[in-house]
Amino acid sequence: MKRLTYIFFIFLSTAVMAQPKKDKALFRLAMNEYNQYRYAYAIPIFKSYLQKTPTDTIALKLISESYQKLNAYDSALVYLEKAVSLGIHKDIRLAELYASNNQYDKAKILYATFLSDDITKLNEARLYGFKNTDKFMADSLDYKLTNLKINTPFNEFNSVLYKDGLIFESNRMKLTPKPKQFFKRLFTKTPKPSEFAWDGAGYSKLYYFENIDSIRSNTPFTKSTWVEKLSKTNYTDYSTETSNDSKKVPSVYNSYFPLYNEEGVTSFNTFIQDKLNMGAVSFTADGKKAYYTRNQKKSSNTYQLEIWEAYNIGGNWVGAHKLFFNNPKYSYFHPSITSDGKRLYYVSDDPAGQGGTDIYYVDQNEDGSWKNTVNLGQDINTAANELFPTFYEGSLYISSNGHPGLGGLDIYRLTRDNKGLVSLKNMGYPINSNKDDFAFNIKGEKGFISSNRYGSDDIIAFDHIISLIKMRGKLLVDSNCVAGKKVYLQQLNEQGKLVTIDSAIVDEHCIYEFSVRPNQTYTLMAYTTEGDKFEQTINTEGYVKTNDTYLKEASLMNIPLPDKEKLAAKLAKEAELASMTKTFRLTIDSLKAIAKDYVELHHPFDQVYIIEKDLADYYKIIEMVKRIHNKKIVIVSAADCNGSLDYNEDLSARRANRIYRTLSKLSDNEVIIKNVGERELLKACDDLKKSIDEQVVNRYSYVFILDKK
Repeated sequence: MKRLTYIFFIFLSTAVMAQPKKDKALFRLAMNEYNQYRYAYAIPIFKSYLQKTPTDTIALKLISESYQKLNAYDSALVYLEKAVSLGIHKDIRLAELYASNNQYDKAKILYATFLSDDITKLNEARLYGFKNTDKFMADSLDYKLTNLKINTPFNEFNSVLYKDGLIFESNRMKLTPKPKQFFKRLFTKTPKPSEFAWDGAGYSKLYYFENIDSIRSNTPFTKSTWVEKLSKTNYTDYSTETSNDSKKVPSVYNSYFPLYNEEGVTSFNTFIQDKLNMGAVSFTADGKKAYYTRNQKKSSNTYQLEIWEAYNIGGNWVGAHKLFFNNPKYSYFHPSITSDGKRLYYVSDDPAGQGGTDIYYVDQNEDGSWKNTVNLGQDINTAANELFPTFYEGSLYISSNGHPGLGGLDIYRLTRDNKGLVSLKNMGYPINSNKDDFAFNIKGEKGFISSNRYGSDDIIAFDHIISLIKMRGKLLVDSNCVAGKKVYLQQLNEQGKLVTIDSAIVDEHCIYEFSVRPNQTYTLMAYTTEGDKFEQTINTEGYVKTNDTYLKEASLMNIPLPDKEKLAAKLAKEAELASMTKTFRLTIDSLKAIAKDYVELHHPFDQVYIIEKDLADYYKIIEMVKRIHNKKIVIVSAADCNGSLDYNEDLSARRANRIYRTLSKLSDNEVIIKNVGERELLKACDDLKKSIDEQVVNRYSYVFILDKK
């Protein structure tokens, strides 16, 4: 997968250590391979060097990075942990390697450390994902995965639905046999396939399997192991310094040509070809235009990537040309055209983006020309990498390692609500795993993904069928059976609001049943004799399969009789709050009148975190709370007037809760929250023109410090 994702430089300044001359030359040889992205060749040289100098942290870090480029995450972790044990700084890459090796507890500890030192959206998102891996398992029962006939020990990835078949990329290699005739065999050299030194396999090319209905295989998935390159000559023979060349690259390596079945697979040699990489293709729905990725000409010792366009005329692809936005300084790749051909999504490592690689789009004018390119923005792009945009059945899918996920690249679907607000939905397990998962496509209930969860990149077919299980439970009132009582099934919607989705009447045995989704959290609600809500949370994991039915037994729900003392205390507290604020229009005004200290914070539109200019005040109040004791801390959060009343009520509560989670852990002070939604605006809201920028004054959170009475 890495060969057509992105290409980047890593520059290191290496201290010259007191080493034998041959050891230093061996290290330079390994660095030469590494700096040319020849990771498959750099690894064995680094290993040879580390046998002589096992505590060189730079070499340990670089061999770890090289293994990671080749999807060998277990080896990458071994060498990076050793480098850390010798004193190098722990960073995000170590945390991500822990996750990719299914060591989520270690990943969470590291990200929690990063978060305390540097509060960033990236760190917060990754920590949230690793803390909530169970949430990504919720829909696992809906998917059935199947292996494909086209998968080999090499990499197959980035599939595209085309006509009645599937186009895909592969770096497969096959050694051409020697001619059988004696004289031809005597005078003809056996050609060696062109080798892409990133991983020691072939360059990526496009291939086609024409009948998608027969592409699936009954063969189970097997874990493949990367085969290390070995020189047929001692590395020190190459590393000896000479007057001519002290960085000579070993040229005689073993070659790896595993057997594989090519039945039904043909080369898709339709576009302009060369010996370098060709791939990441996308077609308009009418099949008249194609957009694909290929290497640029060599620039600054690097073959960057660029996007080309071609036209289908009379069954032939003609008029191939590169698009206007390509820049030889950077890479442009992973094109994805919408079905109508009016918008092209793509990826670039242009440093003007959010960081790492970003997804962009460009719209087409009516005359066929293109408008200016647009970055998808900070809601989608992160400081990490966003890759592989695909557009199917009206939805945009992307892969990212910067949003909450299971580790590595995860696949997400972009959604918009009826107000145009954007969010990303993680597709969950088994579409995603703790490895890299990418290049999603779907037609109806069937589709394909690419993943390196089995060692090499493979294309995996999936069937998607919504699964339901039966949830059964018993409802009592003060331990007595009351037949005919109604119980409600509720769940949080995408806006975080608890809504009723079903109801049931208990039978004469006090039993109720619901059809529910597996591995999700629900709230069971019934009314007490006083008309108050009685709620109980239940998770529908742990279901049992009997024949063809899945059953989840809910715990007993027993509604107690009302506690008169608690009811009286509740009414007294409400009265106290009412008397505290009755002479003031706003809650914050009443609290300002009695607070010893307070701070005013603001939030970005539709977000819970603090805007950058208020972070200094936020950190100041955090430090203050650490030092004080036996105080009452009141958090008042609000929302602007954009969005519905219910949504803004929930949004302001989430803002207050985010601050609460931080402050409540710092000392023994009593921390309480009060969200006011859009009910207490500081700036009037014009219904005809709701300026998001001007309304920032209404997106406030005040933190007050009060003496306890």
